[in-house]
Amino acid sequence: MITSSSKLIPKLKFYEPERNLPGRKLHGMTEEARFTLKFARTYLGNHTAIHHKTKKKSIVCARQIAVNGFGIADIVAVTWDSNQRRNKNLLTIDDFMKIYNPTVRAFEIKLNNWRKGLTQTHRYRYFANSAILVLPSNKITLALKYLDTFKAIHVGLWSFDFYSQSILPYYTPRPSSPLTNKHTKRVIKRLAKTSMKSLPVL
Repeated sequence: MITSSSKLIPKLKFYEPERNLPGRKLHGMTEEARFTLKFARTYLGNHTAIHHKTKKKSIVCARQIAVNGFGIADIVAVTWDSNQRRNKNLLTIDDFMKIYNPTVRAFEIKLNNWRKGLTQTHRYRYFANSAILVLPSNKITLALKYLDTFKAIHVGLWSFDFYSQSILPYYTPRPSSPLTNKHTKRVIKRLAKTSMKSLPVL
C-alpha cells in the first residue's frame, strides 16, 4: 500500500503504469505542483484523523488522473476496509466494489481562482463518491463567503497550509454514489495498476 511513510504519490500522466511510479521531488516543480504534492503527502498521513468516523483505513492515492469528459483530478484517493475479507486473492473490479464498497475522493487544488476550481471539482462527482476543492489557507476567505453554494452542490471545501502542513476541512460532503459508475471502475483499475498490488484488484 502507498502509505504516508513511503511518501510516494504516483502521477498518472501516462496510461502505462510503470511511467507513473517514480516519486517526484519538490525542487524543479511548479508552485502549484509543489503545493499539490505536499498536500497529498499530508493527507495520506492524516486521512484517518480527518475522516475519523470511517472504518476504511486502507488508502491508495495518485496524482493527475484524467477521466474523459470530466477533466484531470489533481489527487484521487481510494479507501477501503481491508479487514472485511481475509482472502488475499486479487478480485475483479466488480467483486472488489461489491465486497469492499470503496470510497473514491477526488481533489482539485487551486492556488487562485476558486470559482474555476469549484466548477472543475463539481465535474468529479461523476466518478467520485466525494469531490473536494483545496485552497491555500491564506486564500480561503472569499470562498468561505459562498460556503452555502459548496454545500448546495455537494462539493467540499478545505484549506491547506503549505508550511505548517495543516489541513482544515470547512465542509466535507458525505460520500454518495457517483453520477456514473463506469468511470469509477476505470479510475480504481488505473490506481490498482500503479499501486504495486496495494489494491486487491486484477
